[in-house]
Amino acid sequence: MASTSSYKCLNCNAPLGFDPTSGHWKCHYCFSEFTKEELDRVYKEEETREKSNEESSELNSYHCNNCGAEIVADETTSATFCLYCKSPSLIKERFKGEFHPKYVIPFKLTHADAERIYKEWIQKKLFAPTLFKNDEEIEKIKGIYAPFWLFDCETEGYVEGQGTIVTSWRAGKYQYTKTKYYHVERGGRVKYERVPIDASTKLDDKFMLMIEPYDYQTMTDFSMHYMTGFFAEKYDVDEETCEKTMTERVQQFVTDRIRNTVSGYTSFTVSNSYSNLKGAVESYALMPVYLLVNEFNDEKHMFLINGQTGKVVGETPIDHKRQIVFWLILFAITWLVIVLGGALFV
Repeated sequence: MASTSSYKCLNCNAPLGFDPTSGHWKCHYCFSEFTKEELDRVYKEEETREKSNEESSELNSYHCNNCGAEIVADETTSATFCLYCKSPSLIKERFKGEFHPKYVIPFKLTHADAERIYKEWIQKKLFAPTLFKNDEEIEKIKGIYAPFWLFDCETEGYVEGQGTIVTSWRAGKYQYTKTKYYHVERGGRVKYERVPIDASTKLDDKFMLMIEPYDYQTMTDFSMHYMTGFFAEKYDVDEETCEKTMTERVQQFVTDRIRNTVSGYTSFTVSNSYSNLKGAVESYALMPVYLLVNEFNDEKHMFLINGQTGKVVGETPIDHKRQIVFWLILFAITWLVIVLGGALFV
């Protein structure tokens, strides 16, 4: 049986939770509040052990340190909650060795913020299923630290093509057009820092890309303290696989950037382009995400909220019953206006 870890109040020993608003850790029993520095002093020895290079365990059964209940988690879950006493539990083995993150961006938005943002967003989806708008469903939003690989790299790019400058004028009854053709070449070198690539197969890559960007100014060295009160996932897509995705993305970035430097022409057509990436260096980081999964017509629909910026992404299905009712009501109102309006002029 593997062990878990939870951070206790230094005054009453109750579980602590990270508060995104203040950036401190709060006790919901005696209302004490602690800074990271205060907790670091107490848990310094434990933090040192957590940063050791031991191999990660694949066990999926753990004991809650607060009530002793058994916690079951899949092999990628790193932070969770006890189903019985609701205490946050950190599965320490999941943060060790190769799975020890270098950086973390702490949550800025609270769970209440996420509920409000999602509710405002989903209410604008007129034909979204009613279930998606129920408070009981919205309250199921979970805060998760999602795994990312961040890449630093340098890229050289080259674009070649044909530019045209077209001029027209009229002389008498004739319209003249003159087209000049130019051979255009552009090249450059671009340095990218912290290009994020989603490292979890559980989260939709398309949506994870859409909730970017994150503000790296709030990024800090990883500490398990930030995990308390939230779920967390360890990566299940390695850096080599993510580097291939990053390479394709960066090559497209640099080609588009060089292409956009071509100006002053009526038209420009690319005939040849290439980019060469070198010196890629990766870092493992955790990013804040609020997640909600709803089911409609036996299909699951995922919604994500950037836990730092509040950006919402997701594909909302159309409830055709709501759509039909809406158009029937609209038709009835239109018919009444026409009939009653016409009666007023009889």
